[in-house]
Amino acid sequence: MHLAARALFLALVPSIAAAQAETRYPATQQAQPRPVAAAEAARYLVVACPGPGPTPSALADQPSDSATRALVAALCARGQAPAARPLYAPTASEAAGPDAASAMSMQPAAPPEAPLDLLMRLAEAPVATAPDADAPMMGHAAHRAERGEHGDHDEHAHDNLRTADEKGSAEDPDAAFTPQFQVHLFADMKYAAVDTTGSRNGFSLGQFDLFGRSELSDAVNVIAEATLTALPRNTFSAHLERLMLTYSPSDAFAASVGRYHTGIGYYNTAYHHGTWFQTATGRPLMYAIDGDIGVIPIHTLGVSATGPIPSGSLGLHYLAEFGSGRAGQASAAAPTQPALSDNNTPSMNGALWIRPEGLDGLQLGVSVYRDRLTLADTSRVPSDETIGAAHFVYKTDALELMTEGMLMRHDPRGAGATSDSYGYYAQASRRFGTTRPYVRMDYLDIPKTDPLFSFLGKRFGPSVGVRYDFQPFAALKLQSSHLKQTTRPDMSRFDAQVSFMF
Repeated sequence: MHLAARALFLALVPSIAAAQAETRYPATQQAQPRPVAAAEAARYLVVACPGPGPTPSALADQPSDSATRALVAALCARGQAPAARPLYAPTASEAAGPDAASAMSMQPAAPPEAPLDLLMRLAEAPVATAPDADAPMMGHAAHRAERGEHGDHDEHAHDNLRTADEKGSAEDPDAAFTPQFQVHLFADMKYAAVDTTGSRNGFSLGQFDLFGRSELSDAVNVIAEATLTALPRNTFSAHLERLMLTYSPSDAFAASVGRYHTGIGYYNTAYHHGTWFQTATGRPLMYAIDGDIGVIPIHTLGVSATGPIPSGSLGLHYLAEFGSGRAGQASAAAPTQPALSDNNTPSMNGALWIRPEGLDGLQLGVSVYRDRLTLADTSRVPSDETIGAAHFVYKTDALELMTEGMLMRHDPRGAGATSDSYGYYAQASRRFGTTRPYVRMDYLDIPKTDPLFSFLGKRFGPSVGVRYDFQPFAALKLQSSHLKQTTRPDMSRFDAQVSFMF
């Protein structure tokens, strides 16, 4: 055992060191702004625009469908427009004399924006003329591709881009504001082969996910997410997964109201319904939603608040949620979040986590969830529910190490024995170019005395797979899994999945 631990340690240390060297996107949590690193803020980009003419020679040699060509053309058109917004304002040294001006000509008047944000703000702003009418749209696609393999998992953060029309044009800052609803779609389809008796192998549609975001003002935005899930016998199930109105006057505080994913642990708010964001073909057992039975309440209807706690380089954050809880359950068909709570006792959830500045991508946290369940069988007394969870995540663009554990306690009020359920998962992956092999271990142990999920019993087993991103927004995943079960036959399966966004 000691030899195996040493071998694992020696294998992980070089991988972590290499991942730190190429880290681009640290791990994020729901509704948390990602601060711009100091090194990133210090980079500059200089674009040399060609002289005036109907077909700029500097752009003519590039492919006609090049997103880079379109982006450069849009930037040059923006810079040459009469009312263009200058990149840099004159400094005091420039006003003092030519010598001082030349020495300070490359110093910005204010801290510069992140390079990609600056490029897109300039490229997407309306201009009088442009060599290519499609340039803003193509530049937008190029910008999204630059965000990396999976992008930022914080609230589908690639949807946070906003065009100049949403804030009023630079020429008329007092123009009436009109909300702009941005939509992205996610889907997947797969082939599954299962060895259990009575199972059917073949192709199936996965979940079709519609995600939209609209900025109502600088401090208020709305998120909406709806899914359409394919069911047997050529039927579909539609659900409104999230509908959130968020007020965030600064990076230090964000408050939301509506239907959202509960902040229990890490995975549930880091990965939403689009399977393209996930490394594996599906979610861990303890966070299961579709195609399996999850034991953790995935959704909540209520209010939440989150933000950083002053802690220096420790990076301490908090989350507080107050909602209607989950409905009572008596079978495997877990109901969706109700319009009204089953009783007068709301659910509460609190979480704390840290993101140390010294190690990009590291996050450690704990959460505690409390609720009271009114069972569908009204002859049984209500049960108090407590779910404690802890997570360790080290996630960079290259390396992914995630593990979470949970304890779920159901305590009947006044009668019956308390039941404790345990679960965890551990997942590791490493990116090699566009290929990412991964492995995951799942474990879930539900006692026979549990009032909700006793039929699940103990379930555990490994999954091994590989993800291949053959396009920036499309991935092929091949996964083999084995699941040992105490209340059902053991199961081995193979999945081939194509997931994408558009």
